Amino acid sequence: MTDIITFIESNWISITGALIGLIFLYLEYKANVWMWAASIIMAAFYICIFYKTELYASMTIYIYFFLASIYGWVMWIMRNRDRDTGEEIISTVPSKYILPLALGVILTFLIIYFILIQFSRSSIFITIGDATTTALNIVALWMISRKWAEQWLLVIPANLISGILLFAQHDSMSGTLFIVYFIVSILGYFRWKKIATPENNNTINS
Repeated sequence: MTDIITFIESNWISITGALIGLIFLYLEYKANVWMWAASIIMAAFYICIFYKTELYASMTIYIYFFLASIYGWVMWIMRNRDRDTGEEIISTVPSKYILPLALGVILTFLIIYFILIQFSRSSIFITIGDATTTALNIVALWMISRKWAEQWLLVIPANLISGILLFAQHDSMSGTLFIVYFIVSILGYFRWKKIATPENNNTINS
């Protein structure tokens, strides 16, 4: 019992962040607007977690995530809702945005990578992974604010890579959580694609 208490006291930030993260992931899976409230709280915990594990780019993404979640919350309330039911309208990415989104990920990765190699003491493996997950998450978060189902296609690899990086940095609890994120993100993609009907898509793009 003492060992359990000691473990909780030593890892309460990771444990709390994990619980809030699971709540956020469930709400995101359900396309529920309250996911943004959970994401704001979760961001604060993961800023601490990634600082502790020296994943500085990932820490930065959660600072961005905190601010962007406020923006996303406002956007979800103000736009793309069914007037009769009040439910969120999920759509697919308009084809004209595919190339800019891909270029956005690449450009963001390059900027973050070159910043990290100047200031980070981490290995090249950690640096590349950190820059990759950060770039994917930055673009994905903007896509989430637009309610585009394909945001999961960026979140899925980002969660997998984050899990691997956290295990490499000896944070097994957070690493396990991100592997759970990875699995649920796959399910989330198929759910969002299912509810992103052509009618919804036409409504958004009109």
